Amino acid sequence: MSYLDFLLIFLIPPILLGSRNYLRTQHEHKRMIGFGILLLTVLAVVYTTPWDNYLVKTKVWWYGADRVIGVIGYVPIEEYCFFVLQTIMSGFLFFYLQQKIPIRKQPSARHRLNTAVSVFYIALLGFGVYGLFNESLRYMGLILSWAMPVLLFQWLIGGRYLLANGKLFLVSLVTPTLYLSLADSYAIADGIWALSEQQTTGLTFGVLPIEEATFFLVTNAMLLQGLLLFVAMEDKFFKRT
Repeated sequence: MSYLDFLLIFLIPPILLGSRNYLRTQHEHKRMIGFGILLLTVLAVVYTTPWDNYLVKTKVWWYGADRVIGVIGYVPIEEYCFFVLQTIMSGFLFFYLQQKIPIRKQPSARHRLNTAVSVFYIALLGFGVYGLFNESLRYMGLILSWAMPVLLFQWLIGGRYLLANGKLFLVSLVTPTLYLSLADSYAIADGIWALSEQQTTGLTFGVLPIEEATFFLVTNAMLLQGLLLFVAMEDKFFKRT
């Protein structure tokens, strides 16, 4: 299977289903979520491109040369498409789920929990920096030191709004993370891409390295925290007259 086949099989069908729901559904948050998906797609490409190029350049992961259309920099063209398609897929799923679990625009009063999550993100950032200097932890370190500043920044902006929407956030996070992790397992088993044994911990879920599961967890978390804040804090971001 080529990388393009992988995208066509695993990402395009859920996006088509999500777009059908988005186009057919009238909802008060439709335009805001649509704009948020568009904005976060652009940010995902801009923020991820140099980081992912570094991963391939340093052989943290690599791809089958016969499995891709071409390369921009060090990264396959299909990988750039993956940045875009993952954001759209998870965004459309969020739009669907928030119809079932309404977004709350009042912040949570759980100040201690809000502080605890911030400290947890800081601890993960510290572990990520530590991992950069240890070969077997390098990929995990690169993931955490790349993602945690964004997650922490989002939490500092509106952590209590995220806590108020904890159920919606968790359901929206777990579903695409599990789905993409299973799809990634297939890609690794099929040889579409591979990871360095020296720069990973060796901990796996079946054939899936824990680093890959972590990657999908944090990328979906960045997207969903952003979308939730975009809607929950809409009245603060965009003053209505």
